[in-house]
Amino acid sequence: MGRTLLNIITDPLSHLEEKGEITSRYYNPGEVFDDVHILMTNGDKPNTEALQQMAGNAKLHIHNLPADKVLLLKSLFWRPALLKGWAAKGIELAKEIKPDLIRSYGNYINGFVASEIKRELGIPYVVSLHTHPDENRRDISFGWKNFLYYHFTAAVENITLKNADSVVVVYKSILSYVQKRQTGELQTIYNAVTPDKIARKETYFSEGPLKILSVGRLIPGKNPEHLIEATIKTGAEITVVGDGPLRSELMEKASKVDGTGQANFIKRIANDELCKISPSYDIFAIHCDYDGIPKTVLEASLCGLPIIVNRRDNKNQVPEFEDGWIELVENSVSGYAEALQKMKDQSYREQLGTKTRNYGEKHWMPCQVEERYADLYRQILDSRI
Repeated sequence: MGRTLLNIITDPLSHLEEKGEITSRYYNPGEVFDDVHILMTNGDKPNTEALQQMAGNAKLHIHNLPADKVLLLKSLFWRPALLKGWAAKGIELAKEIKPDLIRSYGNYINGFVASEIKRELGIPYVVSLHTHPDENRRDISFGWKNFLYYHFTAAVENITLKNADSVVVVYKSILSYVQKRQTGELQTIYNAVTPDKIARKETYFSEGPLKILSVGRLIPGKNPEHLIEATIKTGAEITVVGDGPLRSELMEKASKVDGTGQANFIKRIANDELCKISPSYDIFAIHCDYDGIPKTVLEASLCGLPIIVNRRDNKNQVPEFEDGWIELVENSVSGYAEALQKMKDQSYREQLGTKTRNYGEKHWMPCQVEERYADLYRQILDSRI
């Protein structure tokens, strides 16, 4: 008899399809399961066929359990006792599909559903944390919507962690958040990246201006304006891949910078294509105020690109970034410009690029990450026999 996995997520899957971020077996690492169900706490209707790759060879099923503004108000901003009627629909789905294991991506309202299913049916669940809730609650600069969302979720976060059979964090800075709230099994397993499309950089020789790749959402917490200005002033060429509310403003600012460099803006490149073309660039550089490692940095490191990232002003630094494998700079035009000047030295680029690749292969090699998740699943499944 085949095994069944239920993944419960808050994000709309159609966004992954739009961005081209289709990671093989992401929702079925190691092909442990024969049937994979995804329950979204929204009303998104993605193209199941386009997402099949993320379930591997398993049959993929998609369901919805919308948590809208009406629910937010009726539950007095997601009070657990007032969410039980809504979560009961998730329990009914679990009775129908009979999952052997549940994976909750985040300990938010989706995690509460996983906890309720376990309470009612005894089905174990793993929760993985991909953001730092406490930091999002503290920092209004990430936007009011983000700020309020994380305040609302506080009511259900501890319940999700307390009842989980295992908790995974995808970067080290989240560890302290979990350790304050539960004492069960906890481990760090980094984000899964595309396992079969990353191409390694073969040469660090470069003709003409340095070519810089920068990928990410163009939002306040990832605003690359200082990087773009430094690029143009130092005579380099930057390709900014991403969309967001700051895009038009950044394009206008770039056109007014006095310098011989150039900035190119591309809204979207499919993730597989991005991994394929990354080795043609000399440098990967971003601005990020968040406390985790962006997936784009994981991919750039495995490619072997030298990486430039800003230090976080007046905040705790990303633990992994302190290990000496990337160029950490002051978040200013002069900070990025100084790093770009250093990168004009081919031997330095090669030295740093080799460090980034070695670090990436040691900590988040795709095949190893996938196998660690698969081993965790098997361990929980075997403990129930």
